Amino acid sequence: MKDYAVAYAESYTPLMAKFPRFFNFWLGQPWLQDVTAKTLGMVDVPLLSTPTLAHQLRGQYAMSFDLPFLQGLTAAERAQHVLIVQDPFTSYYEAQLVVALVELVERLGLKAVMVPFKPNGKPQHVKGFLRQFANTARDAADFLNTLQQLDIPMLGLEPALVLCYRDEYRKILSAQRGDFMVQLPQEWLLSAQAQAAISQQGLVTDDTTEVYHLFSHCTEKTNKVSAEQEWQQVFSGFGLTLYNVSLGCCGMAGSYGHDVSNLAASKAIYAQSWQRALAERDPSRCLATGYSCRSQVKRIDTLQLKHPIRALLNVLA
Repeated sequence: MKDYAVAYAESYTPLMAKFPRFFNFWLGQPWLQDVTAKTLGMVDVPLLSTPTLAHQLRGQYAMSFDLPFLQGLTAAERAQHVLIVQDPFTSYYEAQLVVALVELVERLGLKAVMVPFKPNGKPQHVKGFLRQFANTARDAADFLNTLQQLDIPMLGLEPALVLCYRDEYRKILSAQRGDFMVQLPQEWLLSAQAQAAISQQGLVTDDTTEVYHLFSHCTEKTNKVSAEQEWQQVFSGFGLTLYNVSLGCCGMAGSYGHDVSNLAASKAIYAQSWQRALAERDPSRCLATGYSCRSQVKRIDTLQLKHPIRALLNVLA
């Protein structure tokens, strides 16, 4: 049951997110948490975002996705747009972070448009539902390849899912994957489009007066070895100093840390590096790129680490 619950989370979470207060009420009940632990073998199930992403962006241009309209834009108009590819973790559990990304894009003088949610399939892959994952990946790839033809940059917030498009998709779909590209935030911020927008805002400076510390996601560091250096380059362009912290895994590792049988090990892994590293630094200056990492810090040390996007947004405030 636990494996099915995780594997199909992308199917039922969007439905639950339509009524977040109702589900959060029940998920927050201690007795239901106990029942979930005994029946599904899962603990510390996260609560949904309230208000929802749709509510926070209601009436804004970001929610105006219309494929025929985008296809009808001129090349110059498309160059002013950015497509944000949703993932289930930030869209439904950290909606405010997605809103922050939209605000960052808009403050750079560009137009952000939310792409309708499409399951990525990463949870299915993790739990070994490879046939189902192949079907999910094929459906998502077909859609993203259609968007690729718009020649509008696409970016996603969650490293594990963005990199899944590149690695797991290529392995399971081979040539059928197509050539679509979803960028990580730091990759896009170093692109010609973003750099031109940053220059127009007068942000390129060597005056690095504010200091931050980067706690990177394991998958991102492993599958995208230049990620930390790219974040440093981005921060330097915003007049900020960013130090990369040498770390192991935070211990959450997707759904691993929510498994009752892994709980003790998850917390022990966290204590080995993340907990010690945070204790030595000002938490308000520590940034984490992974949703699972931020979740682990919150549940063990009750600290809410920021995503790097939030630190950059403060510069534009």
